[in-house]
Amino acid sequence: MRTKMRNFARAGVVAGALGLSLIAATGGAQAYTYDGSDPSASGCASGATTVESAVVKNSHSTFGTIELRYSTACHTAWARLTLNYTQSACGNAAAGYACASANVTRNNDGRTYRCTIHQGETQCYTPMVYDKGLTSFAEGSVDTAAGMADTRTAAY
Repeated sequence: MRTKMRNFARAGVVAGALGLSLIAATGGAQAYTYDGSDPSASGCASGATTVESAVVKNSHSTFGTIELRYSTACHTAWARLTLNYTQSACGNAAAGYACASANVTRNNDGRTYRCTIHQGETQCYTPMVYDKGLTSFAEGSVDTAAGMADTRTAAY
């Protein structure tokens, strides 16, 4: 009986180690079709629609709009941030402010992609996350003299 229990315990240790090595090898986020791809270059932006949007603002100012874009052809989502003005100096100690940015996040595994609006620009869009049968959300962040604003869309 002891031999059977010992063998059973050894099998459990081996199976557990195999499971941990599989988790370590695959990482936390699942890699799906189109993850990290450019919506325009892939053709997924053609025919895409804005499925959720929100105004990026704080108690003092309105800065722009964050959109969650969706392609039914590719089953992908991405974020697009559009400012109401051209981005001024940002992103370094001399500027004193971070550049505006957008994130798209897939809810089931937390896969996130980001874009940044650099000085002289008004818009950016993130790489895509595969979203068929899943949900994602977009988030926009703006840092200015009028204060910080961080706004998130509803998930779709």
